[in-house]
Amino acid sequence: MTRARHGLALCLLILMGGWQQVGHGQSGQDPQNLSEQKAQADEQRRALQTQIQTLEKTLEAQQARFKAAGDELKTTEKAISDARRTLKQLTAQRVEREASLKALAAQISTQKVTLAADQNTLAEQLRAQHRSGLSPWSAVLSGEDPQSLGRELGYLAHVSDARVALLAQINQRLAELSALQTAQTKEQLALEATVKALEGEQKRLAEQRRQRKVLLASLDGQLAAQRAERDRMANDEAQLSALIEGLGEQIEKFKTDQSHANAIREDIFSSLPQGEVLKRGIAKPIEGQIRARYGSNRPDGGAWRGVLIEAATGTPVRAVAAGTVIYATWLRGFGNLIIVDHSDEFVTVYAHNEALLKGVGDSVRAGDIIAEAGNTGGQLDSALYFEIRHRGVPMDPQLYFN
Repeated sequence: MTRARHGLALCLLILMGGWQQVGHGQSGQDPQNLSEQKAQADEQRRALQTQIQTLEKTLEAQQARFKAAGDELKTTEKAISDARRTLKQLTAQRVEREASLKALAAQISTQKVTLAADQNTLAEQLRAQHRSGLSPWSAVLSGEDPQSLGRELGYLAHVSDARVALLAQINQRLAELSALQTAQTKEQLALEATVKALEGEQKRLAEQRRQRKVLLASLDGQLAAQRAERDRMANDEAQLSALIEGLGEQIEKFKTDQSHANAIREDIFSSLPQGEVLKRGIAKPIEGQIRARYGSNRPDGGAWRGVLIEAATGTPVRAVAAGTVIYATWLRGFGNLIIVDHSDEFVTVYAHNEALLKGVGDSVRAGDIIAEAGNTGGQLDSALYFEIRHRGVPMDPQLYFN
């Protein structure tokens, strides 16, 4: 942090000196004038260094407070991730049970129609026999000849057997209908239990979000100092850009000619390591504006080893290439973090996620949704932090993006 801020201060002072030379024209060659400019620059440098030292002490105190708050964030944000995953599973179970109930209702309806048809057939048989007045006793007492009597008794035996078979069939259909209704009742109870669990999980998720909101609100005062630092750095950058624009002629002589720049660019791309799966031309893991580039200074010191891509909370995060998930949990400073191994000693890192949708050992393809963007791990705004590493060394992701 100190080295980066001091470097910025020195760069500003040098460029301010150049600006003054451009503004004064030939007076810049006057030794006395140069001495006055040097004294003024030294005074500005000392004032800036004092401000930087004060800022560093403030940031150190904030980092101590963030360390304590990070433990609370870990528990809350992991609980939110788990609740979201359970919510998706219960929703899927509810859809399955509703489909099962619909199928059972159709089977019961069919069974009732078939049963009604069998009952009508039995009733018609009984009415027909009643109308004919034919029975075993009436046949015996009729006094008819033995041959006619035998035929009537044989017909009655046939009718009786058919009736017994029909009654057995009706009893079987009644048993099947009872089993279907029992299954329907059981499935209905299971659906009600799933709905109740779903409602409970939704309440638990709402409570977890409320706790997280309270926790983040308690950190708001601490985050205000970092926001101020971020704004200050933006102002410094704007001032630096204005100075560079005013010193166009002097900066121009330090630029490499276009042909040399192109040669350097081609040399960089030719030496860029590539794997069988992860190579140049991959899609970004998420669409959005790049807020911090590889190698640029971080607000809390050091340089970015990847890129920070702006994204709304809940935006799908996709794997940039096929591979296997080797890490998927919360990590201090990175929040909900997922790492994918792409073989050939390449891994990709996705940090600050709201929820992790893949677990360790899961295989993913290019474009698979593996997480949802967020601002876990103490991140101010919702964004995805993305790294590419080859043999453990961070690479510039923008050299690989399509």
